[in-house]
Amino acid sequence: MTLTEAVEGYLILKRSLGAVFSADARILRSFVRALGDVPLESIHRETCQAFCRGKGPPTRFLERKHYTLRGFFGYLVARGHLPVSPLPDTGPKIPRSFQAYIYSHDELRRILDATSVLEADHGKPQALTFRTILLVLCGAGLRPGEALRLRCCDVDLDARLLAIWDTKFFKSRLVPIGTDLCKALDSYRTDRQRLPLLAETRSPFFCTGAGLAISLAKLEKVFAQLREHAGIRRPATDRWQPRLHDIRHAFAVGRLIAWYREGADVQACLPLLATYLGHINLSGTQAYLTMTPELLGEASLRFERYVALPREDNHA
Repeated sequence: MTLTEAVEGYLILKRSLGAVFSADARILRSFVRALGDVPLESIHRETCQAFCRGKGPPTRFLERKHYTLRGFFGYLVARGHLPVSPLPDTGPKIPRSFQAYIYSHDELRRILDATSVLEADHGKPQALTFRTILLVLCGAGLRPGEALRLRCCDVDLDARLLAIWDTKFFKSRLVPIGTDLCKALDSYRTDRQRLPLLAETRSPFFCTGAGLAISLAKLEKVFAQLREHAGIRRPATDRWQPRLHDIRHAFAVGRLIAWYREGADVQACLPLLATYLGHINLSGTQAYLTMTPELLGEASLRFERYVALPREDNHA
């Protein structure tokens, strides 16, 4: 079997299982271009490492290429097309330079208050729309795209549930929401009912004045305007400014802090947080748990209370 045949067969399999696999497809086809349509047996460890390494300084993309090739060669070994994988199991570890921005409660309040400035350019109804979207991100920890894809039939305010369909990892889930967020959504729904329902109950819950879905690019542009108005920014020397998606990080860290203060078993609660956020495993959730002074303080207090217990209580 040649490399081209193997790659195309692998992509067909992955897509038949429901995976989008677009980034991985680009990597694998780039691998074919780099090596040519060679027999699988002629692919060596050094060739794979050179492809992953690329040129210039190492970047996080090196890890992504290694991950993609590891899955591809694992498939070939499992199907008997190769006796062993030419790629080492241990992948490269590139230091992460990016760190999510964890908004404080005061910063989130300032961003929400700033939505009043949108009334001049977008009108009061659209200002309410963007404010309510941000409330959903703050209060339910959704990905921005998940909030924008909500349909009217996905918002069950009687049961206080949001139905999230076909997300990043092809997982659907029900997200319970609190009473305050439920009231905000009910208030917005009153205004939404005055707008066109182009697909009846399957129409977008958050929409433009014409009843159309709001694009992620539009939401990010509006958020950047609100963030600047609220005076929330990193130093000019930083490569990244606080992002819309960082609200989700702040939600996860805030939930962890709340559990510490409630005296909950945080390790036992982490799988619940992973399920709520729609992650496929705990490692996805752990990536969101940026250590902040507030979180570190709560963890330290928990440890101090633990070591202050009598020895027999520590082992209870």
